[in-house]
Amino acid sequence: MLVMLLISLTPFQADRVEISMEDNERIVHLIGNVVIESRATRITCAEAKISEVSGWVRLFQDVRLEDRNGVVSAVSATYYFNEERGYLKDSVKIVTPDEEISADSLYYDGMHDSVEMYGNVLIADMRNDMLVSGDHGWYNLERDEGLLSGEPRLEIARQEKPPIVVYANTFELLTEQELFHGYDSVRALIDSITVLCDTFSYDLKEDKGKMARPRIQEKQNELTGTQGKFTMKNKEIEVLSVEQGHSTYYTKEGSRNYVQGEMISIMFQEGQARRIVVDGEPKGHLSLKRSSESAGD
Repeated sequence: MLVMLLISLTPFQADRVEISMEDNERIVHLIGNVVIESRATRITCAEAKISEVSGWVRLFQDVRLEDRNGVVSAVSATYYFNEERGYLKDSVKIVTPDEEISADSLYYDGMHDSVEMYGNVLIADMRNDMLVSGDHGWYNLERDEGLLSGEPRLEIARQEKPPIVVYANTFELLTEQELFHGYDSVRALIDSITVLCDTFSYDLKEDKGKMARPRIQEKQNELTGTQGKFTMKNKEIEVLSVEQGHSTYYTKEGSRNYVQGEMISIMFQEGQARRIVVDGEPKGHLSLKRSSESAGD
């Protein structure tokens, strides 16, 4: 039989209700098709225990929490209604209109619209076809921004091409602005290009970004500088530029050349470097390889 009660202005219903004393505290035990509602939150699960005095509820099996931020699901949880906060664990997932966040466990703060995530964290940004994974992080669900650490990895999907992959010590995600920053020991892989730098910022809406202390490698060719910027077209690299640049590159004949200048730009086609432009007191060393005919004269 369906039982409906009201305790501390928190209505609930279940197939069965047991009330008992545990550690000098009265506990309401709900079993089967549990629904608990408050002013801002609706919870469903298979089983729950509610403390009348302390205001917590322990939830078990198929836990689902719905509020203004979206839907949070887990295997088990402890939730405090008055403070709108809880700790969820085992297969935790948050679904909002623009993101899906999953983790082994998660601390949820409904009053501040934020979560702190632990273990196998994965953030899927559906708006930008972007996945970010790591071991620990936090995220504000109202502002759509957060941090991810613990050997994080960021991946941007592309049609009929391998994804753009970025590694860093920490990622700052500004999802509402369609922007992210990678900090410390950054490594970005874009087709045949590897970018190593201190920081890496990418504006996903404008398809452009900036780098601090970049070292850019494309096959045997290398470009370094104090600051750098890049533009993308259809998620393919189009132009890479560095300030106070130094470049070492090889010609198709096999000669090794070196140039430097206040600004060095490399233009790409189909992911391959095609042209180098040096501005601002350019200088360098060119190894001109003689043709076989000239060598015989």
